[in-house]
Amino acid sequence: MDSHPSIVNPKEPPPLSSRTMPGDKARTKKWAPKTFNGCLTCKRRRIKCDEGKPTCQRCIKSNIKCNGYAAPKIRLFEPAAASTASSSTGPPTADTALPSGQESAVLDDSQTNSRLASYHHPQQLSLVPRFGTQEESQSFQFFLEKTSDLISVYSQPYLWTVLLPQATWHQPSIKHSLIALASLHQYLTTVGPVSQRANQSFVFHYNNAIRALVADKPSIDIVLAACVVFWALENFNGGGQVAIDHMQAAIKILGEWKSKRRPNDPAKDFITKYIEPTIRDGVKFASKCRVEELAGQMSALSLTTRDVRIMNFDYPEFNNLEDAADYLGDCINKILALKRQAKVPLSPSPDLIEQMEELDARLYKWMNLFQNLTATGPVYIRRMLVVHNVTANILLDQLKTQAQYSSTSDEEQEQEARRCRFNFTVIEVEDMLRYDPLATVESRRKKPPSLGFIPPAFLVATTAPKLETRTRAINLMRMLNVTEGPWSTEHAAQIAEGMLEIARDCAVPISAVDLRHIHFEFDEGRRVLSMRWEPEDPAKLNVSMVKRIDAQNMNWRDSDYATGRV
Repeated sequence: MDSHPSIVNPKEPPPLSSRTMPGDKARTKKWAPKTFNGCLTCKRRRIKCDEGKPTCQRCIKSNIKCNGYAAPKIRLFEPAAASTASSSTGPPTADTALPSGQESAVLDDSQTNSRLASYHHPQQLSLVPRFGTQEESQSFQFFLEKTSDLISVYSQPYLWTVLLPQATWHQPSIKHSLIALASLHQYLTTVGPVSQRANQSFVFHYNNAIRALVADKPSIDIVLAACVVFWALENFNGGGQVAIDHMQAAIKILGEWKSKRRPNDPAKDFITKYIEPTIRDGVKFASKCRVEELAGQMSALSLTTRDVRIMNFDYPEFNNLEDAADYLGDCINKILALKRQAKVPLSPSPDLIEQMEELDARLYKWMNLFQNLTATGPVYIRRMLVVHNVTANILLDQLKTQAQYSSTSDEEQEQEARRCRFNFTVIEVEDMLRYDPLATVESRRKKPPSLGFIPPAFLVATTAPKLETRTRAINLMRMLNVTEGPWSTEHAAQIAEGMLEIARDCAVPISAVDLRHIHFEFDEGRRVLSMRWEPEDPAKLNVSMVKRIDAQNMNWRDSDYATGRV
């Protein structure tokens, strides 16, 4: 933007008070430093906030509900080299002609200059009728509900679910690039006319994003954000070298910005807290040979040992979807084996840490290797493989928690990534069952993907932190209505419901009822499965509960599925 609102210098004392009593000297109000990042409640009450997270102590002590914090806005500035920086991104010019008959998206001045209010979650962001065309609104909603959660599994959740969606309202290049990304995601996960329209939308908005970036010459923070979204576009589309080109441009711009950064640069927090980590995430998705192309520029990034390990992990490319499934299945089996071994929380051994970090690198690298297969095989098989990769990350999170493994990454970002993983798993399978012509046919579902339909839904139904997410996963299993091996989605749903009933009847949080602490007994004669829950520490909670499930069609003796897969 060309202008900025004036900001009061917090180091200046306030002016003299004009209210004086006869005979008194003019009095000055005692000066105190002001805070600009307080919670919404303290701001509304016009009092100083201690900025405690997730809720401030001021509100707690006053017995007032703390409404949390406003999302930080992307602050724009005009550095001396802004125009140079924007041209140095080198976005590839699109040779594909724009589809004819597309209605242009025109925003009036009031919309262009407005900013979104701050929300805690992208699903709460409302679309106004004049956001653009109906197609743009639908694509933007698709991005908020699906695409942002998928990318947040592997990258910075707050950037993708809050900050970039906010920027669409005043930055055309970001708006068009996010719509292009959502359209590409829809193209890769649908078939028929819907897929064709999504592909046309992808090309149209990708071209418009490049044009807007070149024409508007935005500030460096927006240029870097655009590079990151362009990287995601090319990575989704299997354009490995072009994706690396965008990363090279971003790293170069970041290095130049760091070398010339001003002390009070308003873009500092946004770039260092969100953009630079996202660039590091992007580099980790590259193959080892392509990472070597970036070696000369790596000094601009503050790489962690985890980043280096992932980048140096080498594995042959997948030839087909079966290779991808075998690789993923091996990772999942190793995580489950380690979970069974690490039953007692204790400081992890060096060997366990080594194995967890290797699995972390392998799961990250899987997505890079999978990009070459985004146009092969049935769509629902590809989608389920991505779901299994996401749930494998959930299992690895649980193993790290169980082993008391402390990560060096930002805890708030980690919690948000975990929330996105649970949400994405349910939403993706729901969407697949509703709209994928192959997956909606019951006879097709009876021949499930090699890793199955049930495990991801059952994992979410029994371990998600939110009751709403678990309930959706239970309903999802009944929607699936499949049998895999010795048990069915109905049996899995009943076990998950039994766990929720135990938590309700014992008045404990749902997270307290863990499958590890449930003992299963199967009565062959009556065909009844009994679930007996005993808390991990009876000294803290001296209670137990038994639930019984009708298991007429379950061959429990041949299955340790319920207790062994999560």
